[in-house]
Amino acid sequence: MIQLYLEYFSELNSVDETLLKVPVESYILLALCKYLYPVEIERHVQINFAQCKTNRESHGAIVVNVGQFVAIFYKNENWPSPATYCQLPTLKTNDWIISGLCGICRRIAKSHTEYSENPKQILGFKGNTLLAPAEISMWTRFCEVDIIKCVREVLQLEKCFSLTLPEDIGKLESHLSQPLKVHNIYKLINNLQNVKISSQQEYDKLNANAERFDFYANHKFAEGYEKTLADIILFVCVNLIHRRIPLENLNEKLPKIITWYRLVASDDNGELSQICDDLISNSQQLQPNLAQLEVKQVAVKVPDCYSLYKSDTKKLNLLGERVLTTNQAEVLSILNKIAVLKIDIGSLPNDRNVNLFDWETVPLIAKPEGGKLPSKRLERKRHQLECLANEVIALARPGDIIVDFCSGTGHLGILLAFLLPDCTIYLLENKEESQQLAMERMQRLGLSNIVYFQCNLNYFTARFDIGVSLHACGIASDIVLEKCLQQRAKFVCCPCCYGKLSESEAMQYPRSELFQQSSLLLKEYLCIAHCADQTHDLSNSKTNLEKSHQGFYCMDIIDKDRALRAEQFGYKVLQKRLKPENCTMKNRMLIGIL
Repeated sequence: MIQLYLEYFSELNSVDETLLKVPVESYILLALCKYLYPVEIERHVQINFAQCKTNRESHGAIVVNVGQFVAIFYKNENWPSPATYCQLPTLKTNDWIISGLCGICRRIAKSHTEYSENPKQILGFKGNTLLAPAEISMWTRFCEVDIIKCVREVLQLEKCFSLTLPEDIGKLESHLSQPLKVHNIYKLINNLQNVKISSQQEYDKLNANAERFDFYANHKFAEGYEKTLADIILFVCVNLIHRRIPLENLNEKLPKIITWYRLVASDDNGELSQICDDLISNSQQLQPNLAQLEVKQVAVKVPDCYSLYKSDTKKLNLLGERVLTTNQAEVLSILNKIAVLKIDIGSLPNDRNVNLFDWETVPLIAKPEGGKLPSKRLERKRHQLECLANEVIALARPGDIIVDFCSGTGHLGILLAFLLPDCTIYLLENKEESQQLAMERMQRLGLSNIVYFQCNLNYFTARFDIGVSLHACGIASDIVLEKCLQQRAKFVCCPCCYGKLSESEAMQYPRSELFQQSSLLLKEYLCIAHCADQTHDLSNSKTNLEKSHQGFYCMDIIDKDRALRAEQFGYKVLQKRLKPENCTMKNRMLIGIL
């Protein structure tokens, strides 16, 4: 059975109803559970409400009637352990813990598909709807973060003569205005138009109007031609907006959203609309933020040709232009600023001559060979795992909780679980497919000291003793280090993708006080990070040795900044290199102890 942990703020007095004040995410999940499990929800999903004492009530809370659910209540943050591991909402099934709205919704929908005799098919083509995590997919981020923020803004609007709707509403309108884009487009055209084509060239030869396919009119639902989980999430959110500002008043500005909203509302005989009505309390006294706004003018900016399937992965150069090149004269000038700091920039060679474990005793499934790696990567991956495993074994004590951050398919975490049976290993990964592959390997090994976490790094809140990461990409390495500092945990971190560092609300650069107080500008710091990715095999005759040596030096600069920040928290940090050093070009390792 699925254990679903939802946040609530307070319980309200009512004679006939059980009313709770909840955040938007909790309301969405209640609606989804009722939609997929209209009868006997408790057979498949146990709903647990965990009370949170925060000031978030002001951020668009909703009063819902939960009397129709058989639920367990945990008051005043006296929560069971699974509710404390990650940011709520959280889902637990067996040893798998999921945090993040879209990941939880997917797990509930997949469970519905497994247990229902006539399941609602809402996971899209090959079950890929909202599969990519919010850190990677603009579409998942929109459904998990952006539209929720948009709803909260609308719920907090005050009575006024005119208002401007959040920009994400305009983005959704523009997205729905784009031509249909789906993976199995030619199969769909064949079925709808009674033709037989398999390529754009064949489609272009269809001359008769009756055979042509309207890519705009057939973009009916959020992700394409058929209703998916994304439509459920978005509908529940837009339904809240509609209660404050009737969509009919926005027909000229948001025609595509209104058409889409009516289509979803009428589907399944209006079941989803009825569920929303049943859940939300009708008392305006208890819920003034859902009272209809009487405004004369409503503005919304709708961007041209905006698609939620696109993303911009380019980086900034020194001049602020979005290009990938860096001028060498500028780099040398920046490196002179580092020299002025008069600190030891460098990493030590790996002096561990004897492994702390024997590969011959490790089962095949716990070796790199068991993770379906290409043969040409096996030896290099073995050396990488060997270096990090040795350091973790040296630090670990019986009973320790060790987190393998960005664990992928579990190469490092599974090896540690076998080598350290007296420790508990958390595998934390935000990609569902990778997590499932790790689970399959562990089931074959028969080990019981692993807990799986599917969530973004910033959702993870559990206590642990050692944090480890092998090639966590860009800013992820800094988030891992920050998690370790917060928990006073030891760490073994091998960073990667230095050039993908970028400042955000969650992470500012430089990291240490020394670098922050220097004359180094942010754009110059990011330039060093970009140069740190210009490393190549020094034994290759085609390698620009000067450029590569500079790249390795720049890696050491960024890692020195990271080490200095940890030292501010009382850590002793060692900067080492993997062995052999050519097992990866990202061969630096940070080891932190207290």
